[in-house]
Amino acid sequence: MKKVLVIAGPTASGKTALSIRLAKALNGEIISGDSQQVYRELNVGTAKITEEAKQGVPHYGLDLVSYDQAYSVKDFQTMARSAIEEISDKHKLPILVGGTGFYLKASLYDYVFEDEMAQDETFDELSNDELYAQLKNLDPKATEKIHPNNRKRVLRALNIALKGETKSDREAKQKHEALYDVFMLVMDHPKAVLDQRIEERLDRQFMYGLKDEVERYFSRAEQRQYQSFQAIGYKEWKAYFDEHLSVDEIKQKIVIATRQYAKRQLTWFRHQFNAYWYKPSPENEKLVIQAIQAWLDKEIL
Repeated sequence: MKKVLVIAGPTASGKTALSIRLAKALNGEIISGDSQQVYRELNVGTAKITEEAKQGVPHYGLDLVSYDQAYSVKDFQTMARSAIEEISDKHKLPILVGGTGFYLKASLYDYVFEDEMAQDETFDELSNDELYAQLKNLDPKATEKIHPNNRKRVLRALNIALKGETKSDREAKQKHEALYDVFMLVMDHPKAVLDQRIEERLDRQFMYGLKDEVERYFSRAEQRQYQSFQAIGYKEWKAYFDEHLSVDEIKQKIVIATRQYAKRQLTWFRHQFNAYWYKPSPENEKLVIQAIQAWLDKEIL
């Protein structure tokens, strides 16, 4: 099995800087596992790494689509697996870095995503509740995981059910086994430290022009319908445009939302992965490099 090092953890935890150091120490190349850094135009609000900060380490998964385009977990899965193959073929270590847990898992495990199917026009006349009732009749298990007002997911599950195989049956066939030999490292700061890091990162983003970036790409109402605007750090600005909240009020909303998101990320990683929980320090970094090197030296048949 090909080996993949994963550096995961909550937002603002220092994954990017650590990934550069480990890539240089372990002859690795980096794959971004961030769902927002795929957008070419959005650099400040996504905390995208600069060319200078890359220090010559090749990166994959950045600047793939324009900010007005949709990008799915299936798109990411295809890109990430291709990058893993390419890096491994060069006898280098693929290092998957990010905080979007579902994207990471979709890349590393045997998840299968169907191509998006055309929606039957007859559904256009049905309300969300009526669609949900149709799905409940055909695939009641699917409705346990889908909100009635998530029309896109309801329609997708309904299309699958109407093709003869329910979404639940299809997912049950997947073993959700790892496709690679994975060493997962999760950044583990004390809450107070992480909260401070979140605030400091947001201060830098405002200093580097977050407000200008938002005004440049999302000032018009129709632009705020884009998938790219739905991320934390961008979507809070809707209240700035529509409700005339002050910049300071928007900043506070972003801080609160980011802290809540970081908490959800940590909970998700604890329940979804068997990982090496890493408390950042120079001493611990030496230890984790030793642990990774021992894993690299171990052959998996």
